[in-house]
Amino acid sequence: MGIRRAGRIIALQSLYQIEIADKPMEEINEFIDTYSTQNLGQEEKFLDKSKEFAKELIKNVVDNKAEIDDIIPKYLKNWKYDRILSIDRNILRIGVAELVFREDIPYKVTINEAIELAKRFGDEKSGSFINGVLDNIVKNEGEQHEILKAKLSGKVKKPAEE
Repeated sequence: MGIRRAGRIIALQSLYQIEIADKPMEEINEFIDTYSTQNLGQEEKFLDKSKEFAKELIKNVVDNKAEIDDIIPKYLKNWKYDRILSIDRNILRIGVAELVFREDIPYKVTINEAIELAKRFGDEKSGSFINGVLDNIVKNEGEQHEILKAKLSGKVKKPAEE
């Protein structure tokens, strides 16, 4: 498993705990610091990089949660934001954080990785739901967000290892 995919898994599990159990960041950081490769099927030598990436994603989501939570509901057809699965909501938050606040991840990679998370942790419809919402965000939010606009024009930093 790649460094960033493992980091996304850790971030998703952490954000889920923050939302469902109202865990404080101290407990989340302890959860991440004690995370084992057993949970990921990843080589030990890559785990620290995955944990670092997870912490960056969590910080992006937490620091920009209000903006992220303003964007997502605009693209939910026939769904109320607070009624979608918590796991799906947090996958979408990670996806939007990557799309809008991370220059180093191409939008296609973000969407594909979010779909993979949804298939692994969501229900049978989560993958297509996540794909549809993120795809619509990419198509409609590019002009409002400089980083996403740059990604759509092909002017982004070279992607790091996924």
